[in-house]
Amino acid sequence: MQKQQTAPLRRATALIPFAASVIAGAVALGTSPGCVTKQAPPRLDGQVHLTLLHTSDIHSRLLPYNLQLGQVDAGLGLGQVQSIVNVGGAARISHIVGRERARSSRVLHLDGGDCFQGAPIFNFYSGEAEIKTLAAMGVDAMIVANHEFDKGALNLGIQLQQNSNFPILAANYILEDPAQPGASPLGSIIQPYTVFNLDGLRVGIIGMGNLSSMTSIFDAPNRLGITPLNTTEVAQFYVDLLRPSVDLVVFVTHLGLDVDERMIQTTTGIDVVLGGHNHIVLQPPKRVQDCSRYYDEEKQSYYILLNDEQNPEAGEKSRRYCKPRDVVLAHSGAFAKYVGRLDLVVSNLPEDLGPDYDPNDGFEVLSSVYDLFPVNAQVPDDPIVAAVLEPYEQGLDALADLDLFVGYARDGSRRFSTSGGDSPLGNMVAAAMWLRLGVQTDFSLTNSTGIRADLVPGPVTIEQLYNIFPFDNAITKMQLSGVEVQDLFDFVARRSTGRGCVSQVQIAGARVVINCSAQQTPGGPPGLATNIYIGTYEPPITCPNGDADCPGQAFGSCDPEANRCWRPLDGFSMYELATSDYLGAGGSGFRVLQRNTTQFNTQIQQRDALGDYIRAGKPCGAGQDGRPVSCSTDADCESTVGEDFVCACPGQVEEGLQCQTKEGGSCNNAGACVLRQCRIDLATHRRETCNAASEDYLREQCLRTLSPCATGGETCKYLACVDRRIGNYSDGRLRMVGQ
Repeated sequence: MQKQQTAPLRRATALIPFAASVIAGAVALGTSPGCVTKQAPPRLDGQVHLTLLHTSDIHSRLLPYNLQLGQVDAGLGLGQVQSIVNVGGAARISHIVGRERARSSRVLHLDGGDCFQGAPIFNFYSGEAEIKTLAAMGVDAMIVANHEFDKGALNLGIQLQQNSNFPILAANYILEDPAQPGASPLGSIIQPYTVFNLDGLRVGIIGMGNLSSMTSIFDAPNRLGITPLNTTEVAQFYVDLLRPSVDLVVFVTHLGLDVDERMIQTTTGIDVVLGGHNHIVLQPPKRVQDCSRYYDEEKQSYYILLNDEQNPEAGEKSRRYCKPRDVVLAHSGAFAKYVGRLDLVVSNLPEDLGPDYDPNDGFEVLSSVYDLFPVNAQVPDDPIVAAVLEPYEQGLDALADLDLFVGYARDGSRRFSTSGGDSPLGNMVAAAMWLRLGVQTDFSLTNSTGIRADLVPGPVTIEQLYNIFPFDNAITKMQLSGVEVQDLFDFVARRSTGRGCVSQVQIAGARVVINCSAQQTPGGPPGLATNIYIGTYEPPITCPNGDADCPGQAFGSCDPEANRCWRPLDGFSMYELATSDYLGAGGSGFRVLQRNTTQFNTQIQQRDALGDYIRAGKPCGAGQDGRPVSCSTDADCESTVGEDFVCACPGQVEEGLQCQTKEGGSCNNAGACVLRQCRIDLATHRRETCNAASEDYLREQCLRTLSPCATGGETCKYLACVDRRIGNYSDGRLRMVGQ
């Protein structure tokens, strides 16, 4: 994925003597290059303590949000499994950061990028709130990652120029000249590294931006104005540049775990890597040995590969022999759920570090301790950051009614499947695209990673739809031959195989078997799509006995949920596909779609399609005609609909936390059966609106006016239910085999 870009490095190499002298002078003064301040403390000897606070992939979750916890998050301390907890929020993060700063003398807060994109605040304010918030919480440095460019390089440059007060890092980008007409100012803002003098301990921070998820970055020229640099080469270059003048070298990256490990193994001299992009937590952090990828049997020594300075145009490599060292690699999760704290004890004493210690390496890590702090409702807000966010909260209320109800999700909906194939939420999203009026194609396909959040049990609001689909991606239609459909699903199979045999797409109108162990050609990469079916037979062919009832009796041809047989793919037929404009443009590597010339962008956003699809559903407990079942008492609903239902009508409900029906009351057959929990949840949601009032009398007046339980029951009579009737289940349409 990473092209060799040796010429920019050769140009940079010519500046080494000058840059090294500038760094040395700046470090001696305790500043970044170009600043002059008072004399810094003298260099240290012996054991020293350093604290690194790390956040990454905040994804615009500046305001708290509700999350249904899975096993991983529960195990990391956010709460109980399957419970719905309130997490995230920049004001809470800032409180944790400030508290931990007070507990350590040498401390840095470093952010790993992707603070943009993921919640409505970014859609409406284009990153202004994110950068102002990081500045308010006092982040020491951040790197730019892939989602910082979601509204273009120019927008990113303007936001950083106007609102940041901290170093912005990315060593692996060469940026366009900001003096050129129409160019982004990023070239004058982003720097490869920065140096901190922490009471005599000199720490060099090098940033590495993302390459793998920026679709056009390897196209020259590209709209981002970026020339990417080879990860290993640029990492070793800046390690060598900084090492003589600093005590520790810390990388803050957004490369992903695999690339982090490869970077460490193919370089020498890195002490710590704080990574991001995969949205994972490494608890405890990994210890990865540098200089461990290549071994010379003859010399019985490990080595790294460098560009041959004598013959650079030939791309030849020279060897630098070195001894492997342990490098600490930490990832601290995503979506503002955690703050990581890495405590290091470092030393430059030979008696601490053993006979292999090289004095040129400065301080080495003796030991490390990693703590992960959950960001949940038990963490108070930092009032300074809360004040920064307040006008944006008020603005969102004016710009968009984010609390508007779309439906009610009794059990929620998961975006990932336990089998690795199709997921309940993925199936609903794909169906919403496939069946959308004005789209209505043969089948639909969208990327699994584009669905960014689960549907939390309870009321479904516009804000939740933004959390699920933060990107403003629209539905694109195109014509594909049967051969192209096979190529499409073969690519999906290879991509899914490379990601743990977990499907990277969600589909509707089709059924596919993904074989993660088979090969399309002998010796080729693993991953093959077989048993592809698109559409059902007309008239329908039922299959109560499974695949044996279908023509050809092929595996996967029967849809047991619908009791129908599906048609096998015909290589000579034409099929119409609905997908996202992101995939249609080649995003996530879908070149098979990018080269299609029949594309038509419907301008219908995926977010809107999902919202309208849910709205069209029936209320929970509705009869065959789609209308609520009439009733007089709760007993009527319990006997006809289910024990979880109550009879709702105005005047017959107590305004309490549980919205109990008044004892002995009757709706006189004018009520309707609604889900008990729906009435409670909607009342709680409305009650929270009143609780935001600044004065007690205003709060009480609001509650009297809204009557949360009564209005909640009336709303539940008509609010669409997210259940099996609109496809909220997995049905095996994407079967993963050969895992």
